Amino acid sequence: MSIPQLTCPACNSTHTVKNGKIHNGKQNFKRRECGRQFVADPQNKPIAQETKTFIDKLLLEKIPLAGIA
Repeated sequence: MSIPQLTCPACNSTHTVKNGKIHNGKQNFKRRECGRQFVADPQNKPIAQETKTFIDKLLLEKIPLAGIA
């Protein structure tokens, strides 16, 4: 089984090594020279700035996080 050529997000190099797995079982990789760790296919979903602002307003009105969620 061959590993597809991954590029480091920091330095765009293809010389990476496996570095264990993260909490959900995905393979973690590391670039030896720059030390950057990354996952091949991250599934993070960024939160929009409007949503963050709205949550801040609700917290200022003393609404608990459980109520906001």
